[in-house]
Amino acid sequence: MRTFFSSLGRFFIAPFNFIMTVSVIAITLSLPSGLLVSVNNIQSLSGQIDLNNNISVFLRQSVTLKQAKILSDSLQRDPKIIETNLIDKNAALEEFRQYSGFGTAISVLASNPLPHVIQITPLHSIDNQISLRLLVSELKQRPNIQLVQMDMGWLDRLNGILNVAQRGVTIITILLGLAVLLIISNTIRLELQNRHDEIDIMRLVGATHAFIMRPFLYSGFWYGFLGGIFACILVNLSVWLIDGPTSSLAMLYNNSFNLAFMPLIHAVLWVTFSVFLGIIGAWIVVSRYLNELES
Repeated sequence: MRTFFSSLGRFFIAPFNFIMTVSVIAITLSLPSGLLVSVNNIQSLSGQIDLNNNISVFLRQSVTLKQAKILSDSLQRDPKIIETNLIDKNAALEEFRQYSGFGTAISVLASNPLPHVIQITPLHSIDNQISLRLLVSELKQRPNIQLVQMDMGWLDRLNGILNVAQRGVTIITILLGLAVLLIISNTIRLELQNRHDEIDIMRLVGATHAFIMRPFLYSGFWYGFLGGIFACILVNLSVWLIDGPTSSLAMLYNNSFNLAFMPLIHAVLWVTFSVFLGIIGAWIVVSRYLNELES
């Protein structure tokens, strides 16, 4: 345990180099973790977007206005539906006559070709597409309904973009994780060179490889641990700085939204990942160095 904490104390012999190394590690790790928090916030924001009037139910031509009203009232009582709006086919035809410029052509029609339409505002939001599709499927099974239309294309595109973003974050995490591994490995390599004489003396008195390696593994631990901690602090600080403007922007759209900070479990996992990189980087360099001394 004394060796564990003394390895931290050695950093204060050259504090500037230590601070610079930890800062580089923290900034490097903050990029993928910040992107991950951004993607999570976008998913959370998208889940608050209501799908207003985006389901159109076209009734059969034989359905009367009275039957259409009964069906509309029945749909209104569905707990998965916020609101229904019945569009009378005669009113729709008259509106089309006024604004389409085809009034003369419409006048010669023997009957109204338009059906009654019920516009539905679903309760479910964008983060529950399965329920939305299930609602559409249920509507199609009802009698007197000819066609149900819902524009799910933009939902699919948004989720596709988020999936690509998540995959991109994974790739960036791997690449920058390797960068952190190289940074720590190079730092430990320089430390090995500075303590070359000390290592030679330990070898002469019979110290094992594990004994020689231990303080350097502790150094790798501290680099990873502190780098991960400060990376999480940088990410949460960035979220705090832009949370105010984001909330103000949301209010302009009559919405309420606050950015979410990095969850504690994610921070713990991120620091653990950083510590793992630090220990592995130190172990690789020290093992190679000691093997070269033996050869």
